[in-house]
Amino acid sequence: MQDLINEIRKLIEYAGENGTIQKEDVDKLAVKKLESVIFDLTDNLGKKEIGKALDVLKNLLYAKEPLQKILITLYNHFKKLYFVKLALNRNKDVVTSLKLKPNQIFLVNKYKAQVRYFQEKELKDLLQKLRDLDNDYKIGLIDLQVGLEAILCTYCS
Repeated sequence: MQDLINEIRKLIEYAGENGTIQKEDVDKLAVKKLESVIFDLTDNLGKKEIGKALDVLKNLLYAKEPLQKILITLYNHFKKLYFVKLALNRNKDVVTSLKLKPNQIFLVNKYKAQVRYFQEKELKDLLQKLRDLDNDYKIGLIDLQVGLEAILCTYCS
């Protein structure tokens, strides 16, 4: 909550007295958390915009986010998308399927929008590729960044 308060104060000071805050101001000034940036990455993957997806990844690395954390966050995000896809395909409640808390229900529409980009099998395969990458990295078969970029390129093509 303190992070949010700090970001709002920064925007108020930027806008100045009697100023207005536009969405562009928020995009330009507010510091995004890894979890929210993953939504941007997934949107770019779904839209098959590989350049933008790789730019998001490079910006995360530039911000000193650990690759392993990026991999885990990406895996968890796609796992949620997979659960949403399963729930929608089987006429189940998404909120219940994801075990969302009341303050997280706003995420449902974002997940539903993103899941339209992917087929159930694609999501399942992507999750397996991310698990395989994690394993191969841990035993020294592949560089994590190269593997992650390869997976992103595969799903944008």
